[in-house]
Amino acid sequence: MPINLLPYRLSLGLFLAVLLLNLLTVLKVGRKKLYFYYRLVYSLEREKNHSKPGIQAFWANLGVFLSFLLFGKESATVAVVVLAVGDAFASIVGMKYGKRKMGNRSAEGTLAFFLSTFLVLSLFIDLWKALIVSLSSALVEALPIRLDDNFTVPLTGGLVYSVL
Repeated sequence: MPINLLPYRLSLGLFLAVLLLNLLTVLKVGRKKLYFYYRLVYSLEREKNHSKPGIQAFWANLGVFLSFLLFGKESATVAVVVLAVGDAFASIVGMKYGKRKMGNRSAEGTLAFFLSTFLVLSLFIDLWKALIVSLSSALVEALPIRLDDNFTVPLTGGLVYSVL
């Protein structure tokens, strides 16, 4: 994972560059001149986010960046895995098989988040740490809070891992 391979200052600079690009995209800066770029962004974006293209990517990158700053490279790596694996599986399983609703989430999606994250993390970190990080991150993802889960999930994963 590039976070672990690059020197700290280079990682910091890349994070800031990505966050700046995300923010400019959300604010739709240069939309007419960068037509092809925005066309690509809109084609990959959920329809509900067309008014703020790239907003979920911004929250995800900000969550991982703060994990990197506050908890270090290793915790940020865990944060990336938790977000990338858990959120993806929760979404896929929740949309296809989600029957038991918990607010705007499903129990099936939350279970998929937990299991997939636990399985992947257990390949790299201690089983107990993987269990606790996966469980806490899945619970935060399922909570009906106003903050975007793309922000709260990596922060939770990074924080819990760093505390353990």
